[in-house]
Amino acid sequence: MQDEKPTSSNIQHKAKTGSLFKRQFDYVINLVGLMVGFSNVWRFPYMCYKNGGGSFLVAYWIFVILLIFPIIMIESALGQYTGKSAIKIWYMTPMFRGIGYASPFLMFFFNLYYPVLLAWTLRWLVASFSVDISWTKCDNDWNTENCLPLSVETRRLSEGNTTMLKMDESFANATALNATNYISSVEEFWRHNILNITSGIEYIGDVKPDILACHIAVWVLVYFAIWKGIQWTSKIVYVTATLPIAMLIVVIVRGVTLDGAGAGIAVYLKPNITKLGEVEVWTDAASQVLFSLGVCGGGIATLSQFNKFNHNFYRDSVILVLANGGVSFLSGFATFSILGFLAHAKNTTVDAVAESGPGLVYIAYPTALSLLPLPQLWCALFFIMLLLLGFDSLFVYQETLMSCLKDQYPECFKFKWAREIWTAVASVILLILGLPMVTRGGMYVLNLFNTYAVTGWCLYFISLVEFIAIGWAYGADRFCDNMKSMLGFDIPRLWFKICCKYVGPVISTTLMIYSLASYRTLKYGKSYTYPVWADVFGWMTALTSMLTIPITIAYVLWRADGRNLIEKIKNSLSEPGISRRAAEYGDKMELEALNPTAVKVDM
Repeated sequence: MQDEKPTSSNIQHKAKTGSLFKRQFDYVINLVGLMVGFSNVWRFPYMCYKNGGGSFLVAYWIFVILLIFPIIMIESALGQYTGKSAIKIWYMTPMFRGIGYASPFLMFFFNLYYPVLLAWTLRWLVASFSVDISWTKCDNDWNTENCLPLSVETRRLSEGNTTMLKMDESFANATALNATNYISSVEEFWRHNILNITSGIEYIGDVKPDILACHIAVWVLVYFAIWKGIQWTSKIVYVTATLPIAMLIVVIVRGVTLDGAGAGIAVYLKPNITKLGEVEVWTDAASQVLFSLGVCGGGIATLSQFNKFNHNFYRDSVILVLANGGVSFLSGFATFSILGFLAHAKNTTVDAVAESGPGLVYIAYPTALSLLPLPQLWCALFFIMLLLLGFDSLFVYQETLMSCLKDQYPECFKFKWAREIWTAVASVILLILGLPMVTRGGMYVLNLFNTYAVTGWCLYFISLVEFIAIGWAYGADRFCDNMKSMLGFDIPRLWFKICCKYVGPVISTTLMIYSLASYRTLKYGKSYTYPVWADVFGWMTALTSMLTIPITIAYVLWRADGRNLIEKIKNSLSEPGISRRAAEYGDKMELEALNPTAVKVDM
């Protein structure tokens, strides 16, 4: 990387030769789409409630400041300075080029299972438009003898002209007598109709035609959202990133007015300081911020490569971190006001109905929303919000994959309609490879990928190597100088150096070790344990992205100049950065930044 700003003529030339964001706000809105997704709605509120309410926010923001924000700065600066994809940005540290090769693998696995979540959501949305809400009754083909109906009637009370919702007597009596013998009609709709789940991953079952149709529809929409490039996608993201937030506010306003909402919100926010002494609170906070803010996967670098050289990415990064935390926090009000209402309607506690993940968005939310007047409207509103939250994240991750392919194989993108054709090819391949997840046993497969391939120790390991690459191999001071050349001012240099060289690596290493030490055989629900071969496959998906780093280190050292290992390592740590100016305009590197013996490795 270099230390000068490009001239105005360079900037004009860039605008003619490359696809850049036309407006400064385009970058922000695309980052909102990347960072605000499913986990803000279905994971953060439950994590906050489970780990001490307001106390969890302390751990959350500590990790944001000391671990996540430095990584966001690293990835944003690298993408903006080089103007290259997630693979090529790491070429200025030859030994750690493997970080870039990990990104396509992460995005590949993510783009396999994430569209299936959207397919399930789309299936729920379609069901929400039915006149007769089938998940509230037990007279459907998929229902069992243990089904508990959720039929609802409304009646006006003369006092106060309010609306009271009352469940039928069979629901109330059955719950009072022995709820453990019954299964909610909503849960049966989810398990026996939408999933029609088998007894285990060993019995994958047939492809479900309705979910397959939704899966195809999702990929068609994704394709037409990204096929023309980032400027086309930005126009779409203005809708998909902002409309869900507006819908979330509508759900919050409606939720807090429901009976029992106050009790739910109180449970959500009630602080329990003693929880901060538990290791699990800190690991949950770390995994939440790592996954929800989209770091270590290449998405941030992919978006920042489309910025102008002197764009203020520091300001945008601060805004986006605050926005992500704010949306997560607000979604907790929507979630727990709904759960409070559900607990009130069932005459039970919030603890008894609080769930995370699919259990929250595909069971608890539909149950509560079905108890409202105009249930189809509220269910449709919720699932449209969820769809849009997922779509814009998927747009960015698919764009990341395509940018990596284009940078790695530029000759394949030189013919007419190359972008459109290769995007279609990639989408079709990912759709086909994702078919096992739209079978009756698809939930087991998806849970396997979600647990191993793109979360946990994978991200901890990659974050550790990123810190080492910038803080020690490239040099934190040198990197700060590079950021200053773009921003025109210094970021808090002492904070960045301490986090990048010491605090970040220690936190990442600790989390990785703890995650591996607390490993248990994967389970689905409370009763099903995955077979050994499935766990082995899961580990293979995790190692696929992680092993690119040590393999690349070994290869670079083997090819490096030097009489002994020490010299080879020294010559492999850094080389002149591939700046946007050098890559596009042929500018010479500053002599003082050169390492004349630096290894040159073609990979």
